[in-house]
Amino acid sequence: MKKLQILNFLLLISFFGLLNIANAQTTKKPAAKKVAPNPPKVIFKKAEGPDAASNFKTKPTPPELNPNFLGRFPGSYNIKVKIKGLKNVKIYLADNFGDKQYYRDTCYLDAKGMGAFNGNPKLQRGMYMIVFPEAAGYYELPITDDQDFSFDADTSLDDTKIKILGSLENEAFVGYQKNRRAYGEKRFKLENEYKKVKADNNEDEKKRISTLIDTLEAVDVRYRNSYSKTNPTHLLTKLFTAFKSIGIPAHDKKDSMFEYNYYKNHYWDNIDFSEDGLIRAPQGLLVIKINDYIDKISFQDPDSLVQSVDFIINKTKPYTEINKFFIQYITNKFQDRKIMCQDNVTVHLINKYYCTGRTWWYDDTANLRKMCEESKKAVPTMCGRTAPDIKLMDTAGIYRTLYENLGLYTILFYYDPTCGHCKEVIPVVQVVHQKLKQYGIKVYAVSTENKYDEWRDMMRKKPELNEWVNVCKTNREYNWVMNKLAYNIVSNPTLFVLDKEAKIIGKKIDEHQLEFFLLSLLYEKGIVKEKPNPPLEKKEEKKPVEN
Repeated sequence: MKKLQILNFLLLISFFGLLNIANAQTTKKPAAKKVAPNPPKVIFKKAEGPDAASNFKTKPTPPELNPNFLGRFPGSYNIKVKIKGLKNVKIYLADNFGDKQYYRDTCYLDAKGMGAFNGNPKLQRGMYMIVFPEAAGYYELPITDDQDFSFDADTSLDDTKIKILGSLENEAFVGYQKNRRAYGEKRFKLENEYKKVKADNNEDEKKRISTLIDTLEAVDVRYRNSYSKTNPTHLLTKLFTAFKSIGIPAHDKKDSMFEYNYYKNHYWDNIDFSEDGLIRAPQGLLVIKINDYIDKISFQDPDSLVQSVDFIINKTKPYTEINKFFIQYITNKFQDRKIMCQDNVTVHLINKYYCTGRTWWYDDTANLRKMCEESKKAVPTMCGRTAPDIKLMDTAGIYRTLYENLGLYTILFYYDPTCGHCKEVIPVVQVVHQKLKQYGIKVYAVSTENKYDEWRDMMRKKPELNEWVNVCKTNREYNWVMNKLAYNIVSNPTLFVLDKEAKIIGKKIDEHQLEFFLLSLLYEKGIVKEKPNPPLEKKEEKKPVEN
């Protein structure tokens, strides 16, 4: 039992598990466990082509810019494998890609446990895994320039038993893993001793063992520094550097923002953007770095986020795999977000990168044209922009412009007088207006679908809406230039909030969030004294089950 515990601990602190310990200040995803004899399955996705992470069409020429072969240099790979304890089974070659893992190749081990992964062109650089059947275990290894070598191991998942010939970088990596093993055994023993003396409240022994652990870690740091100095071009060295925390230099304490600004400006210093292999770093290195920079370090207003994403992307070099990965990942990240006003970032990314040819791999012309057209439509009503003016008639036949009817804050409400959801939202907006009109909140309501008769009928039946400014296109021949398309209205109802200068400060707001949003604005101005509480999330209605 103790032997199994030691094995589990050693595998946890193998190469990248150890980096979590050595750089505790940097938040990282826990290393994948390799456990014997009954490990949890490692989930791998089936690769669809050499670059499975890409969902875009690829260019047939020139070859060096073909996304399916980006980072795959001319030549071939031939990795001869022998696994003692496995025979007549399939094993797999997988890689990390972002924060996921993908199968890349398969080989069949014969009765002697021998087989080979081979193909052409060469594999893309990065950390790969030789994965056992049913993902019951795996060995890590770097794939770099030497891609014709032999790998010999057994089913124990003991990295010290690996033998590699033909790849100098992998031979050095095996030496590193042996050092991991020695470190892990000593660390495991010391931590168990520490637990015992801690339980006994033996302070002297706690101090002694803590000192031994610190000394052990210092020796390990020196080993890694020595490895990096001896092998400066190795992928492992670049990974060591990439996982390091940013040190803050001594500074004048009078500048309260110095540490934040220094950390933000130097956050990417340890990333070698010429090394595409970092995309295949364990623990989703680049994904974590991107997410932390955007979600935790950057201010969350749209303008700051736009600056941040440009800062990140400008670190990459065009026509590289890492450039493609960063643009795609960041664009997808913001497209998936449902945070108000952060669609500004998506629009910016599409207009600046996709619509100007800087996404050199993307050649789905029809979709690109549609995407750019939609993005262009969204620009006039991005948060922070001055809303386009509107000039339409009210029920008395008087033209009422938006700009002439602004309050301290104005709810700009687009709706269709006949749609079911609109009929539910109208009374919600009415209640909010009644509560907050004393603070200068106004409603400018636009009937969008040219349903003049239906609109007039609704106005007669709802006299409580007379405090709003209610307008509609009353003349079918009237050229309504600033119609719903100018506001990129794709569905009814749609709610905007404008300030007194007609600047858009909220858009496509859920009606249940409207009161909280406006009260938050009033609270920030000191107009209301009590900080509002966010509303409870709406519960999804359960539909009756049909028998």
